[in-house]
Amino acid sequence: MKQYTLIQPPKVLQKARLDNIAIVPASQLPCKAVWQHVANTLPQGSILLYHFPQNKPYQQIMNKVRELFEEKGHRVTILAKG
Repeated sequence: MKQYTLIQPPKVLQKARLDNIAIVPASQLPCKAVWQHVANTLPQGSILLYHFPQNKPYQQIMNKVRELFEEKGHRVTILAKG
């Protein structure tokens, strides 16, 4: 199994104040209207995680990302594609 390392984002992103964040696989860019609508309806400062539950390694990574954001006090919404 591949090992992933989470690193600090670039300084410009650390200083940015964003309304919401959507973390979406690149394969879902053609479906942007769907997940962007969901992200835009969330309260300010929320995080939208879009993932595929049947992909076990990816699901483990997204669960860790969810935990990290929740520890920082963000509301996390998960949109799963079955």
